[in-house]
Amino acid sequence: MSISDHHTGSKPVENAVLFCKKHLQPIARELDAAGRFPVELLGIMGESGFFGMNYSPEYGGGGYDSVTSHLAAKEIAKVSPGVALTLHVHWMAVDVLVKFGTEEQKRQYLPELLQGKKIAAYTVSEAQAGSDAAAIKATAVSTEAGWLLNGSKYFCTNGGLADLYFVALKTDAEAGAKGISMFIVEKGRPGFKIGAPEEKMGCRSSYTTGLLFDNCVIPPENLLGNANEGFKIAMYGLVGGRLGMAAMGLGIAEAALETSAKYANRRSAFGKPLSTLFAVQEMLADMYVKVEAANLLVNETARKRDSGRDYALDTSVAKLFVAEVVSEVCHKALQIFGGHGYMKYNDVERYARDARLLDIGVGASEVLKMVVGSSVAKIKGSNPV
Repeated sequence: MSISDHHTGSKPVENAVLFCKKHLQPIARELDAAGRFPVELLGIMGESGFFGMNYSPEYGGGGYDSVTSHLAAKEIAKVSPGVALTLHVHWMAVDVLVKFGTEEQKRQYLPELLQGKKIAAYTVSEAQAGSDAAAIKATAVSTEAGWLLNGSKYFCTNGGLADLYFVALKTDAEAGAKGISMFIVEKGRPGFKIGAPEEKMGCRSSYTTGLLFDNCVIPPENLLGNANEGFKIAMYGLVGGRLGMAAMGLGIAEAALETSAKYANRRSAFGKPLSTLFAVQEMLADMYVKVEAANLLVNETARKRDSGRDYALDTSVAKLFVAEVVSEVCHKALQIFGGHGYMKYNDVERYARDARLLDIGVGASEVLKMVVGSSVAKIKGSNPV
């Protein structure tokens, strides 16, 4: 979809705010405590257009630009980051399907994915291969019956919830990153098993599972893109995923700022509200400045995505910055609450746990600094003095 095909508007954001207020906010703490995704809300999320906001109406999408779509997702993240994460990983799968899928694959899968009638999962990682994606070992072998899949995957977000799994597998064991292919695997295929949801520190309303393939056969046409070109496909999905993570982290940071500012106004110490104390004002000021800067960066990155230009470096920068911002903001929010912030009955405790994923998921900060650093060396280092 080109930028001319997108339209802006506040409706998705308004829908997200209403959805959160009416349906998600009342159960957010319970979702975190139970470690469950609210499957009972999938129909409402689909009817609200959340799953296809920023994709072409040709296949049933909303046609909104990425700025609008990520603002809406940010509102969901302010209430339940795990639900927002579910949405962003779904979008990662849609991104690669739109970019690399055949017309037949798009017409088969996109309408239901964009309407939320089917949910997608996206998985590259294995127990021994996280940041080093080229080290995956699970295999796909071409046979007369189709592709024969064997091995296991780890840290599959949306595992169990999803109907379609976009999976990176080795098709040439000796070729490293050039021996990886991407496949679409449907839930329920014989030989395809999904593990139980993992117990996580934060973002607990999102499911994360392992996957096991034991002589699972899928049709030849379930190969996404060309064989042995799956590494670049997987990396393309991560580009959009990093923008999604940045928007999610920004939602957590805004929620932590708003919650602590309200608390500082109503909580008294030394005979006056906390918000009149310089130490608290300084923390609120630092938090607000960082959040505003992060907002500008995330929105500008979303605009670049809409322009059709390469935005891979921008998403790494945005995610790196937001990861630092949300960590600092949640730390200060908890500090403003004091001992109360350390208690489960206050949301800032949950925000601090949810925020921790920003330094890890969809590219660890250490890896992204290598990506950004090497890019800066090429871009800035080539400029004439």
